[in-house]
Amino acid sequence: MIYQGSHGDRGAHRADVILAVAAYTEENGLFVNTEGRPQLSFRAGFAPGEAKENWAILRALSAELDVTLGYDSLAQLRQALIKEVPHLARVDQVVENTGDALDLGPLGKAAFLPAVNDFYLTNPIARASQLMAELSANAKARRAEKIAAE
Repeated sequence: MIYQGSHGDRGAHRADVILAVAAYTEENGLFVNTEGRPQLSFRAGFAPGEAKENWAILRALSAELDVTLGYDSLAQLRQALIKEVPHLARVDQVVENTGDALDLGPLGKAAFLPAVNDFYLTNPIARASQLMAELSANAKARRAEKIAAE
């Protein structure tokens, strides 16, 4: 098992190989938000130790496996991405969706459940944080307390 991550989440404890990567705040990125808007993010600081950016690890690993990828820099990777998905070049613009609506059929009768059980512990960085663990415990304690109306 190979773990590629920045904060040693659950998978890292079972991994045979750990590829230490920069956290999302330690590398430049291109994201697409839920409305389809491509957005750039910029590194806020450098990764500690020997951690590398995700793209650089995958590029180096590909060379070791004799399956060299077609890029040697982040700029070349972005050019390849934009060639495959042209709307990624339209940073901070919402691209019109020209697709047809899907026929979903009738809705089921299942109850809606929250997708997030604990807001404070939703990702590896939050789960590695003492502060977020404390906030999570405080919220759990508040939910357990009876209030006058109960």
